[in-house]
Amino acid sequence: MKSAAELIDEGRRARAAGDRDSARKYYAEAAAQYRQEGLTLAWAHAIRHIADMWLEESEFETARPLYEDALEAYRASLETRVLDLANTLRPYALLNAAVGDRELARASWLEAKALYASLRVEEGVAECQQHLASLQGTKRE
Repeated sequence: MKSAAELIDEGRRARAAGDRDSARKYYAEAAAQYRQEGLTLAWAHAIRHIADMWLEESEFETARPLYEDALEAYRASLETRVLDLANTLRPYALLNAAVGDRELARASWLEAKALYASLRVEEGVAECQQHLASLQGTKRE
């Protein structure tokens, strides 16, 4: 039986090769192992990547609960890396903008922007500002 880390590596390779179905399968197996082992943050990271692949295929309602579960896990842990939370808020904001939930998209972009700013990730801040401006016309947040 492969370890969760090995399954994540297999998933990354499959995703890079364009085989999202296999990638999701590997990530899901890893997520199940992480969950069984009580490794909540690793589980959240794995399901976020599954959600990202669903988002890439515009399967918004399949991706949504995975992002929400990952966000809940990240917010509940004092050990969460700020970048992991920001990097989950980013695609969640994209998803919400795509389905027309401008308020949730805006709230997610604002939170991600603050997190990226706290880490001095200027590229992340700039992307958030760009999306916020598109949601508000040209107003800067």
